[in-house]
Amino acid sequence: MKFLIFAASHRKESYNRRLAKLAAAHMKSQGARVDFAEYAEFDLPVYNDEIAVSGGVPEAALCFAERAAKCDGIILASPEYNWSYPGSLKNIIDWTSRVKPNRLAGKTALLMSATTGGRGGITGLAHLKTPLEAISFFVFPRVFPLPHADTAFDGKGALADAQKQQLFTGLLNGYTDFTRKLV
Repeated sequence: MKFLIFAASHRKESYNRRLAKLAAAHMKSQGARVDFAEYAEFDLPVYNDEIAVSGGVPEAALCFAERAAKCDGIILASPEYNWSYPGSLKNIIDWTSRVKPNRLAGKTALLMSATTGGRGGITGLAHLKTPLEAISFFVFPRVFPLPHADTAFDGKGALADAQKQQLFTGLLNGYTDFTRKLV
C-alpha cells in the first residue's frame, strides 16, 4: 500500500508536521510506501472560477491530484484556525475538484490535528470531512485530535504519553485495514 502524507502547515516546526512525520514513520514500519509531501509543493493562487472554467487548472493542483492518484489514500494533519481548517487547504480541494477525470474517487483519507488548545482541532476535522467527501474520498470515520501539542511530544519527536501513542498507532492500523478493504 502507498500513502500520501502531509501537514497542512507551512511552518517547518509545526506540531502537525511532527504528527505527520510520526504517521509516516509508523506506516513505513508496517511495510507501506510513503510519499511525504511538503505543503508548499501545493501552493496555489486563490481559486478563481473564471480560470477553472477555461481549463486553466494550476500545475500545483495537477501535481496534488497526480500524487494522490498514485496512492491508496492520504493521511493529512491539519491545524485548526478559528474552529475550522486552513483556507489554503480548502483552496487545494477546490482546485483539485476541477481536475478531470477525477482520479481521486475511491481513495481514502485519514484526518489528524495537533493544536495547543484543549480541543485538539476536533471541530476543524469535522469541517474538513465534507469537502473531501465531495471530491469522492472515503474519509475514515475516526480522527486523531491531539490537544496540548506544545507538550505532547518528547525530545525525540514521539508522543510522550504512552496511551496517546497506543491510540495513535491503533488508529493508523485501523485506517490501513479500512483502506485495504476499499482498494
